[in-house]
Amino acid sequence: MLAMIEMIDQSDSLRTPDMVCQPDPRSPKAIFMDEKPLTVEYQYEKIVKFNLHDGVPEDIRVQFETTRNLYLYAWFVYRFYPVAEHHAYACLELALRERFEPEMLAAGERKYEFGPGLKRLLTFAKEKGYLKDENFSVWRRRTEQRALSRTEDEIWKESQRKGLKEITFEEMQYEIKDVDRDHEYIGVVIESLPWLRNHYAHGSKSLHGQVMGTINLISEIINQIFLENNAADEPA
Repeated sequence: MLAMIEMIDQSDSLRTPDMVCQPDPRSPKAIFMDEKPLTVEYQYEKIVKFNLHDGVPEDIRVQFETTRNLYLYAWFVYRFYPVAEHHAYACLELALRERFEPEMLAAGERKYEFGPGLKRLLTFAKEKGYLKDENFSVWRRRTEQRALSRTEDEIWKESQRKGLKEITFEEMQYEIKDVDRDHEYIGVVIESLPWLRNHYAHGSKSLHGQVMGTINLISEIINQIFLENNAADEPA
């Protein structure tokens, strides 16, 4: 007796010509907590802000454009999201190899068939001063939040000491101090990115649309390791 063949869901099947420009049914219909409908124009607005500067070699910028296009077209094919994320990791590794492999080999690094691994490349970039916590938007936002939370806690404790019955936080002013900056980001990135890249490279069934953070992070790394055309020869 022949086994029944499970049919692929239509959303995952090859698009017919009349369906090519129809949004994937899994694409969100509205902005969270907003009645404004989502469109491919909104999808474009989200991805267009992530750019590589002109100091990045053209071949790498072309690969990053492919990542951005994959994200944009995921509006029509939802399964392009993990493809976009996977391609972003590949773009990052290409950029790191092109930027640092000759220098690493000249310094006595062992020659590998496919070049140094992603973790070693990221570590080398950090050791050379090209990757710094303060140059990442996530680290800056987290630092500001730590400063805000610390200030709120200090105000609350002071109000308790004074016996106040209530306090009001209105446009509270806060100063970022060293204690707020005392948290590591790039070290976590170096440990996690190779694992995430391998998750895709070795075969994955993952399906999610939350890849914007990855694309932002990778654009920030690439923009740091290559100097802009009017920048000094060494990282600040």
